[in-house]
Amino acid sequence: MDFTLNAHQEAVLDAVGTLLSRHAGPARLHGLGGDEPGYDHDLDKRLAEAGFLDIAEPGSICRLDAALVLEAIAGSLASSAAGWRLLVVPTLGVDVDGPVAVVPEGHSGPARFAADADTLVVIGDDHVRLVRPDRGAARIRSRLGWPVGDLNGLPAGGVIHDAPVSEVRSWARVAVATEMVGAMQFALDITVQHVSDRRQFDRAIGSFQAVQHGLAECAVAVEGARWLALEAAFTGSAGTAAAALAQASEASKLIFRRTHQYHGAMGFTREYDLHLATLRLLALRSEAGSLGRPAAACAREHWGI
Repeated sequence: MDFTLNAHQEAVLDAVGTLLSRHAGPARLHGLGGDEPGYDHDLDKRLAEAGFLDIAEPGSICRLDAALVLEAIAGSLASSAAGWRLLVVPTLGVDVDGPVAVVPEGHSGPARFAADADTLVVIGDDHVRLVRPDRGAARIRSRLGWPVGDLNGLPAGGVIHDAPVSEVRSWARVAVATEMVGAMQFALDITVQHVSDRRQFDRAIGSFQAVQHGLAECAVAVEGARWLALEAAFTGSAGTAAAALAQASEASKLIFRRTHQYHGAMGFTREYDLHLATLRLLALRSEAGSLGRPAAACAREHWGI
């Protein structure tokens, strides 16, 4: 894998970055309801019109460009199910439009985007189903940074007989890992800015060696998670997808702990933006577990354990 972006990838990231700077970000999320936002249908429409949601070619093993776009979207705190559209839907072999929610078979209870999704992708042990959710699904109050709906049972039917279950699950893992990377990078960036501005004992707190070492450890963790996620998107390997999600899940614990440590209590206040990213990490870590424990899956894929 070449870790240097080519001219096409740089142009894609520049274009999506420009779009997101105008139609996403913390201010946009606050406008949608802050830590209990609505779904950003307008952003989805703009991403689709610009061709970003269809950047992954159906049937292609490599979805690196799609993962790069997803990381940018996640890092802008967008209230969008773009991750499922970018990385999971191309594996299904059927046309899917509109917001998507992904849940394991038998799921009941809270699920990201369940109250807004046009389509539910249900991943079972030996099948994948595509069903229409109950549009009356109750919206749940949460501070997880996305609209959350309550699924009270899943509709029957809708089995996609040609859908490769293991591949669908692997791409769902890559999507969650990549979204974690975007949220972690936002949290790290806002923390670096904070410790540069915040002064104690007539010095910026970021000048203290202990803080520098802690943030350096965070930066290494985020970079490790990023490159594993991008490698998984590049290779389409089930083992690498599981490893990427396991690494991102572990890194997210460190990022959550350290960023809030350096911000103090203000990091959890509604007026400050840090929690918009870090509370998403809790939800994504829970979602990672619903896709099968990533560390255990990694061991099975690599060593048959």
